[in-house]
Amino acid sequence: MTEQLTKRRPDPFDGSAGARLCRMGLLTAAGDVEEAAMQVCTHIFAASFFDDLCDVYADQAQMLRIMDAFRELAERKDPQRIFLLLSLQYDGLCKPLPDPVWWLAGYPPALTRFSLGFAACLLHLMEDMEKTKKEDDLGEIMDHSSQ
Repeated sequence: MTEQLTKRRPDPFDGSAGARLCRMGLLTAAGDVEEAAMQVCTHIFAASFFDDLCDVYADQAQMLRIMDAFRELAERKDPQRIFLLLSLQYDGLCKPLPDPVWWLAGYPPALTRFSLGFAACLLHLMEDMEKTKKEDDLGEIMDHSSQ
């Protein structure tokens, strides 16, 4: 006799998000956000997402439009819309939202810390890239002027 297995579809809104995030080290046993762990998580996922954008978009203007959208939401301190924008951007990249990030959606305090930190880190990475590009451009100008 063949027994058919039924699989439960994981859902961050089914009440298990807190326990999962605790096992990931992002929450304490009391349900508080582990600040240091969240900061590391945020930085890792923001840098990974930034690299994904750089890999896909050769046109810096497209990157700037995306960053402007994150900047606007960060200035408004709108973590839910930052998370939604991130989800939509992953869809645009034809990539799934990473599991640890997905589970944050079911735990508002963690989602807020992640989303606001993510946007800040992402914008900082873009500023660093723009600064480096300006320095490189200036270096090229200086190299050519000395010839």
